[in-house]
Amino acid sequence: MRLRSTIAALASAAALGAQSPTQVVTTEWLSKRLNDRSVVVLHVTTDSEYAIGHIPGARELKYRDLVVSRDGLRSELPEAAALARSFETLGVSDDVTVVLYAAEAPMATRALFSLAAIGHARAAYLDGGLPQWVAEGRAVSKDPVVASASGTLRVTAHPELVADAALIQSRIGAATSFIDTRTDGEYNGTGNRSGMPSAGHIAGARQLEWEQLFESANPLKLKPRAELEALFAARVPKGNDVVTYCWVGYRASATWFVARLLGYTTRLYDGSYQDWQLRKLPVTTGPTP
Repeated sequence: MRLRSTIAALASAAALGAQSPTQVVTTEWLSKRLNDRSVVVLHVTTDSEYAIGHIPGARELKYRDLVVSRDGLRSELPEAAALARSFETLGVSDDVTVVLYAAEAPMATRALFSLAAIGHARAAYLDGGLPQWVAEGRAVSKDPVVASASGTLRVTAHPELVADAALIQSRIGAATSFIDTRTDGEYNGTGNRSGMPSAGHIAGARQLEWEQLFESANPLKLKPRAELEALFAARVPKGNDVVTYCWVGYRASATWFVARLLGYTTRLYDGSYQDWQLRKLPVTTGPTP
């Protein structure tokens, strides 16, 4: 059963005005709400894909507004006030539901993580994204959309969603499961990321690449809930918290998103392996935790 219970819960929660920050909506759900002023659709981009075509009414959110360079790390959460301004400029307020999609799932899930980090509790991932929308014969627009007015967000920081190296070190061997969202070579210590060699993984971390969470026919469409549950159950003992990481916190936002969707208490190691490596902290090599 493909996330039907989650989608039904979202529709109910939307009516009540109380959503979790990690939810999913279908293209059908969205198609019925394109003219609903309480729903803001954001197309997260890195290039010119917005101009090529987007869901009618969708506003463009530049991925670069979701990250900053800090302390030698190139993909960190901006300050909460700066993040809030980026969303407010697009018309996001406390009382609207934000629906996000992108050309690659981690761009959308990183935006969801950003919203959760500043306390916006009405946000959802569009299952299947634009490819699903087009496959169903729905209209696509090339006209840019600008918010008629800026939104207003009451920022409530949620530092408990973010892990750092000190927390990781304190949780090794404790009731916390580390999910490494990188490739085989990065995890094993035999590969690299954009020319930067990886020496291995954090002790005890289990590998789960973000692509494993999505359908091969449409890598923006989540696998059925039962399959997602099985992927995490194989890596997370019952009762454990979850910390996800990758190289810079991009890919790991997808595993963070799904872990939260499944009900795990989850943190994202924002600095991820880049931070761990810069600190010269110990790693484990090979294919096992």
